[in-house]
Amino acid sequence: MSRLARRSFLKCAAVPLAAAAPQTSAASPAPIYLFGDGLNNSPAEYARLLTSIVQQDRFRRDSYLKDGAVQDLETRMAGILGKEKALFLPTGTLANHLAVRVLAGERRKVLVQEESHLYRDESDCAQLLSGLNLVPLGSGHATLTADEVAQAVDRAAGPPYPAPVGAISIESPVRRTMGQAFAIDEMRRISAYARAHGIGAHLDGARMFVASAYTGILPAQYAALFDTVYVSLYKYFNAPFGAILAGPANLVSRMETLRHQFGSAIYQGWESAAVALHYLDGFEQRFQSAARNGEEILRLLESGGKFQVERVPSGTNIAWIRLASGAALDNVRDRLAASAIHLNVAKGASRAIFQVNETLNRRPPDEIATAFRNGA
Repeated sequence: MSRLARRSFLKCAAVPLAAAAPQTSAASPAPIYLFGDGLNNSPAEYARLLTSIVQQDRFRRDSYLKDGAVQDLETRMAGILGKEKALFLPTGTLANHLAVRVLAGERRKVLVQEESHLYRDESDCAQLLSGLNLVPLGSGHATLTADEVAQAVDRAAGPPYPAPVGAISIESPVRRTMGQAFAIDEMRRISAYARAHGIGAHLDGARMFVASAYTGILPAQYAALFDTVYVSLYKYFNAPFGAILAGPANLVSRMETLRHQFGSAIYQGWESAAVALHYLDGFEQRFQSAARNGEEILRLLESGGKFQVERVPSGTNIAWIRLASGAALDNVRDRLAASAIHLNVAKGASRAIFQVNETLNRRPPDEIATAFRNGA
């Protein structure tokens, strides 16, 4: 965590955490989920929330993603990200695909991280459906260097058969490298290089708002380095599905046409947009509080001597925890579950992911740490 981010945590006063709190009774403690970026809401919790939202005077539904809550979300996100226009899409896979397709234009080659979602987890859709050639760089790493990018661009444009690069896509944080953030200095260098050479730049910022709590860099500051940026709506804004893709109005308007052509102009998206808008309000303060609580829990676990914590270099909201004895975590997992604290670890495993999300705002850090120690 950067010093800037740490200072922001210390300055963060008490904030309303109602958005993170489920309905519980005195006999039913508020559940804590130590996996996932969001709240892990149940269908019943979604139903209650949607009922309260649609009863508000200002609520309006959309029609084929026009007007209503979808338009409100697009306008709000465009402003937060500092872009001219934003577009609601059903999935992040489609958002990444449309971005690199439009940015690349007639130059069909796109540079990507080998560990990126676009390259590894989207079933080659950009290649198969848009005829793009994705060139993977930086195997095993979250960060590409500007030198790697420049060399790849030079190779593509060289003899005997030049095939110039049309776009560069960067994901940050990178899911496949345990939430590592792309180094901001290299990101800035690559952005400057792309602009100087007329190459489109796209940011897969699915978890960008989470990263900001750890890097101290605002979403708009990240987005300013790129032509287009995608943000997930379901990972931590807790919508049932959806994505926002933002950028220059002329490019986003072309993507709106492609959205329909790819069969994704769904009849209504208000359910997702309305939930995302609900959790967007106050998210920065709430997640800073969650990150601060996560840091305190990990500190208490380390200081108690029973647990070891393994940090992810340049990491965000993910760490590894293990028993100092090296024993399996089965008993810890089961004892935690009895206190409605859910640790996602396989039977017999000696190491588990500890993932920070807003559910850590539901109980004091020392209470959660004590539950860990009681199970060790």
